[in-house]
Amino acid sequence: MLVPRLRRAALIVLAGCSASRAAKVDAPPPRAEFLVNSADSTFWVTTTSGETRMRGVPLILARFDGRYYELYTAATDLSYDDALLLGERLYRRDLVTGDSALVFADTTVPRIAAAYARAHPDERPLAPNDEGSAQPSTSATAEVDILDVDGPYLSYEYHVDVGLPNRRPWHSTRRGVLDLRSGREARVADLFGEATGIRVAANGRRVYEATRDSIVRARASLQGDDRRAADALRQLQFDERSFSLTAVNGRPAVSFGVPGHGVGAAGNIVELDPLAVDVVDWWRALRADAPTTDDAGNDRWNGPGYQVLARYDTSGQIARLSIADSSKMEWPIGAVTAPLRYVTWLDRPPVTPADRKALTRAFNQAASYDENTRVAARRAAPNLFLVISHAHHQARSRQPARDFRAHDARARQQHGPRVRRGRAVDDGQVRRDLRLSSQPQQRRDRFH
Repeated sequence: MLVPRLRRAALIVLAGCSASRAAKVDAPPPRAEFLVNSADSTFWVTTTSGETRMRGVPLILARFDGRYYELYTAATDLSYDDALLLGERLYRRDLVTGDSALVFADTTVPRIAAAYARAHPDERPLAPNDEGSAQPSTSATAEVDILDVDGPYLSYEYHVDVGLPNRRPWHSTRRGVLDLRSGREARVADLFGEATGIRVAANGRRVYEATRDSIVRARASLQGDDRRAADALRQLQFDERSFSLTAVNGRPAVSFGVPGHGVGAAGNIVELDPLAVDVVDWWRALRADAPTTDDAGNDRWNGPGYQVLARYDTSGQIARLSIADSSKMEWPIGAVTAPLRYVTWLDRPPVTPADRKALTRAFNQAASYDENTRVAARRAAPNLFLVISHAHHQARSRQPARDFRAHDARARQQHGPRVRRGRAVDDGQVRRDLRLSSQPQQRRDRFH
């Protein structure tokens, strides 16, 4: 995702702290050093000098097998004068050695580019600084969005938008989990065992098919976008390979996304409720980095002799960070853009000199990124929820509960690629996600 692929880390310095016990002005904070990861930035917090310092840059890091990696994307521009053809690749870069490895590559755009080349043998691809047609007759763009990073496993969402001459534009969306060590797609069974994989896939399929059938039966009472969405659900097929990882009350969970492919609503993904699974060894190793959440929705991380607290504002878009010692005394750190993902401790165990040097270099480089630099970005939340009867709204970005209708879509449109020669084709159908839930709540939302 490239618009902007770079969002400067916004820091809001707080004058005070709403903690239960504010620290004395002359009392130094507990010694601490850690990284806080948000949707598209990393913040380096340290109090080792006796005062609290925080530095944020547009950088997404992964840490596994004792090493730090930067995640970034690179565009694959295969465009012609009358064809906008932009693919995307995702890489991991070892911060110490600087070596990069490809972990995900779009294959749809290269395939369309090869077909275009065969059909137009006299045309030549554009050079890097060439400008093509502002309204190309052929358009194919692809992008990969990071949903979350859990140790060596990266959850992603892959989007493709295609417009061909004399055909209706179409788009497709699917999800998956990558093993960053090998770049291979991971199945639920690979992560949690064969028996769990079979059981969770069967549960996900059953939930989707039951909910889909109930919506299709209600089609006659629906109108407009709602009826078109119901029609699209008839065509979608559950795929156990299309899922992402999440957490429910500290336990790992699998969130299936029924992939979409086609014109209009048929290309939207349908996100199912997360299905909790048993804790396994690789997840247990991540517990120290994950927060515990209280009834108010605030997060807390337990560090070595101190705690990191994140209190979210009513919009869910700003998190106020503070650090607390064992006596519950708190020191404000600052405010960052929500949601926060996890904390990486640099003092448990102490960061090695080589890693500190590599992290410093990565932060310095990220601070100089401009709007043309392409860095990996997480997708903070789906663009649109189509809420079904008895459904509940679970926004990953802690947004206030609300039912979004079609006219909200453009205001909440997902950041997409900034194409230099024209706009991506969407045939008036802004990409949307459908959200299905079989779990009743007191609020009985209508299907919008």
